[in-house]
Amino acid sequence: MPSAPTRLRACVALTLLSTPILVHAQSTHLAPPVQVALGGGFLTSGAYFTGPGSLEFANGKAFVGALQVSVALHRTLAVVLAAAHARPEWQLTGVPLIGAVSLPGGRLWFADAALRGRVPLGAALRAPVVFAQVGAGFAHYALAGSLLGIAVDEQATNLALALGAGFELPLTRRLGLETMAKDYIASFKSVRDLVAFGVEGRRAHTVLLLVSARFGL
Repeated sequence: MPSAPTRLRACVALTLLSTPILVHAQSTHLAPPVQVALGGGFLTSGAYFTGPGSLEFANGKAFVGALQVSVALHRTLAVVLAAAHARPEWQLTGVPLIGAVSLPGGRLWFADAALRGRVPLGAALRAPVVFAQVGAGFAHYALAGSLLGIAVDEQATNLALALGAGFELPLTRRLGLETMAKDYIASFKSVRDLVAFGVEGRRAHTVLLLVSARFGL
């Protein structure tokens, strides 16, 4: 019968040999810590600029493309970097005797860094996850065209608060789907070429409704 030291040495050797196998097995059952989500959806907003009477200058509903990278800090916490781009048609409404005037050729960019809290709805790897996040970044608009005979060529970048909430649905270890509603809150600067009309910037909400595919790295 093997002596106690011999049995001890055998146990240590077995533990050392099995550790890489156990680590590999565990790692294959954990979601990758870095996830990239690529998708799109629709954008809608309130009036970015207002003027005398009922004069308002805002963008219409538009398709938006979105990209985000999330880095897991914990199973329930992640840092998320995101960007979005849209090309809406802007409209000046409330114009006396005319009503509404369109200005095509506008662009919107958004970017932010956020902290996301995640709540898995189960212990399994493929359990759905609900989340909410808060962050900060910037909103940038660019306008170019002619409005009421006035040439408009304007762009500005403003700080923005970014709030979001959604639902993650893992399909495999490295692939999943995500839906999210996101609100960028920004106070826009006045459009220089429309100051003559009394148009001034105001705080507005821009809501993005997104569906994305998630890929683990």
